[in-house]
Amino acid sequence: MLVGPKRFPPAKGAAASRLGSLAKYWSGKTQVTVITPDSADSPNEYFRITVPLTRWRLDFVRLFYLFPRLLRIVKDLHVDVVFVSFPVSWQLLEGYSLVRRLGCPLVVDIRDLPEAMYPLEGISLIRRVFNAWMQAIAYYVFRKASRIATVTDWFRKELIRFLDYPPSRIFVIRNGSEAELFKKALGVKKEFDIVYSGSLSNPVRNPPMILRYLCCLVDLYPSVRVLFLSDFDTKMGKEFLVRIKSFGLDENIVVENMVPNFQLPELLGRARSGLNSLMSGWDAHKGAVGAKVYEYLAAGLPVIGLLDPDFYIEARRLIADNKAGILHPDPERLAEETVALLKSPSRLRKMSIKAREVGERFDRRRLAEDYFYSVILPAWKEHNPNRDE
Repeated sequence: MLVGPKRFPPAKGAAASRLGSLAKYWSGKTQVTVITPDSADSPNEYFRITVPLTRWRLDFVRLFYLFPRLLRIVKDLHVDVVFVSFPVSWQLLEGYSLVRRLGCPLVVDIRDLPEAMYPLEGISLIRRVFNAWMQAIAYYVFRKASRIATVTDWFRKELIRFLDYPPSRIFVIRNGSEAELFKKALGVKKEFDIVYSGSLSNPVRNPPMILRYLCCLVDLYPSVRVLFLSDFDTKMGKEFLVRIKSFGLDENIVVENMVPNFQLPELLGRARSGLNSLMSGWDAHKGAVGAKVYEYLAAGLPVIGLLDPDFYIEARRLIADNKAGILHPDPERLAEETVALLKSPSRLRKMSIKAREVGERFDRRRLAEDYFYSVILPAWKEHNPNRDE
């Protein structure tokens, strides 16, 4: 089995966490070889990492000399299945090229729609042409896959609508978390009322609205303490830091850089609740449920969602319908509801217990098992009907 992700441990972030967990658990069932552009050594011993792959945008110019090298790396591995995670389009193209040469099935893991990763509105003509090309590559390779897996029911419905592809071959393998790992958060002393963990670089996270919410929150609850775990070296991250100071929020907010997933439970456990934010009106993100949400839940943190539950229906089902958090698109109203929750220890405790129960239902060990037996293994059997497992 060959896994070809762009982001992989020890890289940080949601994508690395999901793909690292899958490879770790699959390695107990088969040989897993990971090929990734991230050259750092992995801190665990479940699998082997080999480089290189292409990365973002103009890296297609490197395909002409990288692909022959990639083929030399894998030709003696006796690969049964090529697994590729989207985004990014270049890795899809590399994965498809490999299965054409190796004669094995391709399984594609889709975490975001191409329209979300490569939008066509509000950008320059050159960028629009490039993004249209990226979308075309993505959908072309999707149709060539033996099996497709995505993370929510809504994404599956959209893929069925966009693709001329058998619906019976599109599966939902939800995101999740290492439930046992995040259990550590339950015993950590609380120092913060709220934690935000994740990127601020994607506009859909709506950093300006987060700041507005924080201003309302501080006005209502001057002693509130908030911890931000993010990558502040990006342009939007730096702008966020500047605005924290300009709005006079620096006494209430502590910022720390993102950490590898195995260190995250100790940090999340320092807070009483977890903040998520999504801008309304971005149809390509309508089915999104951020990986951070599953980590909050597994850590026993009620989710405070600055989002429209009528628009983000998957988030509503997971959080509001399970009584594991509060959701509202208006920052002033959400700040009022947040303060009411923080000032009610009994309600907060009950919601924390419920959050942990929901988080345990999405343990990545079980999700990886489901992925292996319902997606990976059938793809292999279909291409090898006369071979034993």
